[in-house]
Amino acid sequence: LNIPTSDITYSDIQGGYTGDGNINDDPIFVDAANGNYSLTWNSDDKSPCIDTGDPNQLYNDPDGTRADMGAFCAIEHRIDTVELPSPSVSNGWKWLSFPALDVVLDDADIAGVLLYDIMYPVLSSDLDNVEAETYTIEYNDQVEVWENDWRQFLRTEGFKFHMNNSATLDVCGFKEPDNTTISLAGNNVENWVGYWLEETQHVSDAFSEYWDGESINFIQHQSWSAVFWNNEWVYKMTAEQQPTISYGDMVIVKSRTVISNFSWANDTFAVQRSAFPETEYFSFEEQAEYTPIYVELNEANLPQEIGAFVNGICIGAAVVENPLAQINAYTINPLGDVVLELYYNSRCTNETISKYNCGTFENPNIVNQQINTAEDTNAWFVSLRGDSSIIPALEKVTLSNYPNPFNPTTTISYNIPKEGVVTLEIYNIKGQLVKQLVSGTQPEGYYDVVWNGKDDSGKQVSSGIYYYQITACGKSINKKMLMLK
Repeated sequence: LNIPTSDITYSDIQGGYTGDGNINDDPIFVDAANGNYSLTWNSDDKSPCIDTGDPNQLYNDPDGTRADMGAFCAIEHRIDTVELPSPSVSNGWKWLSFPALDVVLDDADIAGVLLYDIMYPVLSSDLDNVEAETYTIEYNDQVEVWENDWRQFLRTEGFKFHMNNSATLDVCGFKEPDNTTISLAGNNVENWVGYWLEETQHVSDAFSEYWDGESINFIQHQSWSAVFWNNEWVYKMTAEQQPTISYGDMVIVKSRTVISNFSWANDTFAVQRSAFPETEYFSFEEQAEYTPIYVELNEANLPQEIGAFVNGICIGAAVVENPLAQINAYTINPLGDVVLELYYNSRCTNETISKYNCGTFENPNIVNQQINTAEDTNAWFVSLRGDSSIIPALEKVTLSNYPNPFNPTTTISYNIPKEGVVTLEIYNIKGQLVKQLVSGTQPEGYYDVVWNGKDDSGKQVSSGIYYYQITACGKSINKKMLMLK
């Protein structure tokens, strides 16, 4: 019988045939000697005939995966296609998880095996690096190896991929069961958690069991963050829809307390994945991590976009869709004071704002006048309105210093609830004026002033008890501090 070799495709034939998809490998049947021609897939072996048959979707196996070669299908599994971006999209970053991995064949879920096609050849590798919660996979030029490529990926973990080129990963495996539980660390440390449910959910539904803020208080996605602030959750909206989380996403979760049996809620209706528009006027470079800046805007005159700048460099921006905008601020470099710029398109000229009421996630009752990116925080909150709903109103003059006792400097902190004349002075135990630190008109807000232990003539004062006094808003407050030598 003469069979044209061009008519034989996607077959495993001893000796081989030319043609598309043909292979010449041991099919590794389960027990051919006893008539069992099922394809082997166990911890030791996986048949090369699995998922290598005709790629036409008309011939897909019953589980929806590409056809296997032969008469018998492999065990039920799935293939997830993961699209990884080029540097022109999100600067090459993608936060993701692998809800389905090959947990049957030994080493199939090892990083160096799973990512082999995007790691090699090294000189033209599509992959730059992978960040995990506790390690980084990257190429070490000095020893010419991929560091941490021996790590085993888990289906419940989250990762940050950084790409040199766009690439596609076809990940073959078995999906994590919906009801899987994992442990989350407390003390507000980062937990990088993958999302393994197939239904897209609003963030409040996915975390419904923990939405009271008693434990989980911070959730960060590549596109959005949700923060429990002043006894309520704060997050940006798009088209009147909450941010969502979808299959294969990952989020960074922080919790006050240990959660030993965290699981995704899966008893709600699926929704459409939220999509946030990209800025057109402002441009910036995405980095591995960001700090959210929530900006409360004047609803009567919303800008089209808002950007955050440090030393003239845009560190993040957002399209404004409602009165609460979220800027993802990429603050690794540069460090410094943040200036906000509001873009109104053709309606009016841009507005630059360098002084504004703001606070941090950790200190909701302390109001500052400007963000400085050197300060470590989970989130910043800014109000450009007089009647703020996210920045607490200053109700009274407050005064404190730290450290106390001190040597030789201390920082004096104070709040003033409204604009007015302010004086801040240092006195000795005899009631004599030692140093005037502040004298003039100041707007409402929170202030820090450093005293270096010197008097008005520039001489270092002796050790002992001193009093610092603020006069503002028609009242005076004084407190005691101790300088040590």
